[in-house]
Amino acid sequence: MNLQPLVLAILEGGPLYGYLIARRAKAKSGLRWEEGTLYPLLHRMERGKLVSSEWRTASGGRRRKYYALTRRGRSVLATARADWKEQVQAVSNILFGGRRHAVAR
Repeated sequence: MNLQPLVLAILEGGPLYGYLIARRAKAKSGLRWEEGTLYPLLHRMERGKLVSSEWRTASGGRRRKYYALTRRGRSVLATARADWKEQVQAVSNILFGGRRHAVAR
């Protein structure tokens, strides 16, 4: 499963640090993301300029790296959403004999 569009969609709501991204993903999808999956993905997305990051100090002095969606990330997310709609419609057409089914927006 390609998790990149899911992370981009989660970050659409504003900057978050890794643990909160994983919690939101689990809350919305039921999927559990391990650190070994999420952090390498975030680093690749940062190198690809899909997200930016900054260190922030929380109460108690703990530092957390927050990730935010970039303009390029928003564009990639829009493309991923359009592609997903096409894929869902194509599979639905085959599985349900050409009857049109509503595609989530």
